[in-house]
Amino acid sequence: MLLIIGIGNTLRRDDGAGWRMAEALAAALAQAGVVVHLELCQQLTPEVAEAAAELAPAAIVFVDASPAVPAPTLASLHADAGGGAASHHLSPVTLLAILDKLYGVKVAGWLVQTPAEDFAHGEGLSAAAQRGVDEAPAVAALVKNSVADQSSGR
Repeated sequence: MLLIIGIGNTLRRDDGAGWRMAEALAAALAQAGVVVHLELCQQLTPEVAEAAAELAPAAIVFVDASPAVPAPTLASLHADAGGGAASHHLSPVTLLAILDKLYGVKVAGWLVQTPAEDFAHGEGLSAAAQRGVDEAPAVAALVKNSVADQSSGR
């Protein structure tokens, strides 16, 4: 089972693109025959790690909006051996480390970032953010191949 965690706030315009991309990825992957569990949250917290540990997924895909990318990206993540949470907010690599160290769950992780440029109050996405979400089927194919490669040990 693949766990997809969408991160963002739908009341902050493009910050909601993380959720919308996560939903679109989950739908595309499910249609391709991948067993998917979708979680949506405003930020990663220790409670998200606990819930992920209970699911014991084969892999986790974190999805977030970013002003630093012009198009959706997919990057492999590795558990952060050091560092920790400076507040209640965790990074994806810190969450992977918590899963490993606290719960004994070793899981492959990826980060999907989708474009964002408008974080003002309000709903709806900018044109750039919407274009990113529209690329979910292509990103889903990359995710599916990456998970398959990781499972086969490539």
